[in-house]
Amino acid sequence: MKTQKLKAICLMLGVTFASQVEAQFSVNGQYMSRGEYRHGLGTLADTNQSGAMFISQRARLGAEFKHEKFKMNVAVQDVRTWGSVANSAIDTKGLLSIYEANVELLMSKKWALKVGRQAISYDDDRIFGILDWSMQGRRHDAAILKYRDSTWSGDAGFAFNQNAESYKLAQYTVNNYKNFQYLWVNKKIGKGNYSFLFLNNGVAYNKLNTSTGLTDSITAYSQTVGIRGEYKTDKFNFAGYGYYQMGKSGSKDISAYDVSVEIGYKPVKGFLLTLGAEMLSGTSQIDTANKVNNSFNPFYGTNHRFNGYMDYFYVGNHLNTVGLFDGYLRCSYTKDKFIYSLNGHYFSAAAPVRDLNFPTEYKARNSHLGAELDFTLVYNYCDGISFQGGYSQMFGTNTLKAIKGGNIAVASNYAYIMLIVRPNNPVKFPKVGLKM
Repeated sequence: MKTQKLKAICLMLGVTFASQVEAQFSVNGQYMSRGEYRHGLGTLADTNQSGAMFISQRARLGAEFKHEKFKMNVAVQDVRTWGSVANSAIDTKGLLSIYEANVELLMSKKWALKVGRQAISYDDDRIFGILDWSMQGRRHDAAILKYRDSTWSGDAGFAFNQNAESYKLAQYTVNNYKNFQYLWVNKKIGKGNYSFLFLNNGVAYNKLNTSTGLTDSITAYSQTVGIRGEYKTDKFNFAGYGYYQMGKSGSKDISAYDVSVEIGYKPVKGFLLTLGAEMLSGTSQIDTANKVNNSFNPFYGTNHRFNGYMDYFYVGNHLNTVGLFDGYLRCSYTKDKFIYSLNGHYFSAAAPVRDLNFPTEYKARNSHLGAELDFTLVYNYCDGISFQGGYSQMFGTNTLKAIKGGNIAVASNYAYIMLIVRPNNPVKFPKVGLKM
């Protein structure tokens, strides 16, 4: 009897040991808190408007189970503003949510299929990004077929969304895309890195059916296609991209583009100068005969990284408008555990802005929108932990006021300080929503 028990124990230990060899379980987490002062963030401050001050935070805990044939990943996060729930109250605001919940089937050394809720990020986060600056981040319910080898990478993604389970056809009413399909291909050649992206994006909207008198749910599809490339040497960095959009936006045809080019120079160790420009096409406010939507939409990127840190453009705003030209100069210096960065932006409208001083005529006003200065300081406390702070100010024009409202005579500025803890991932600029 004792011999049988001993054999059973040995067998259990052997199975446990074998399962530990074949599978690995790991836990990771992160914490980010940010105190902010907002006075004209996203739009010009108005007369007698007082600045907002608050502290928000994100605490994220993830676990990964890795097997020879698959990986399972789940990440839970709590996102809140300090004080939004009373200290003795029951938390019923739904601040705890699932950030990721997916499985990745490892079909071979080069091919994998990842299915479920997941973050999607490519290249510099212009079209697809994790939106890490925002506390909630960005994630998608999707399936992605992945290919990887030493120099080639390729992803084919698919998503289909619905409000909930149903026994009959139902309209999709969530403020989200109805479905998308995309292909991303990347090739590394020496010091160069080159990508191709195609996105077919479907957005549901309602349209009155004049024959039946009922409201039909229609999905409008737009197509975005483009390339991006970068090349780095010891002294110089070159980067550029171009995207073109076509298809439908609601009932309107789309013809829009986004092009950017920049060059970086390192004169001495730790110092980087970057000069660049980006043009996102827009729709004219004076060409009333044009029935085409010429306004580019960057869709699901980390837009805080682009066009200034005060989020005046394409951060939940400025869509289907006059577009943007952004000429910028970035200066950064890294010394020991500190990074200092100063960015300057010159903004103009990419399409004519109507001058409302002539109510009976369609005349264009000056296209200059303003200038912005962004100062950032990062201190690397240790691997995986850093402090970051910044100050930004927008110097708007009457044209910017005509588009967004507010008062250009009032200072529009923004300041923040934040703590970032990522034990398994040392913090870098792109990881916190900035661009160097």
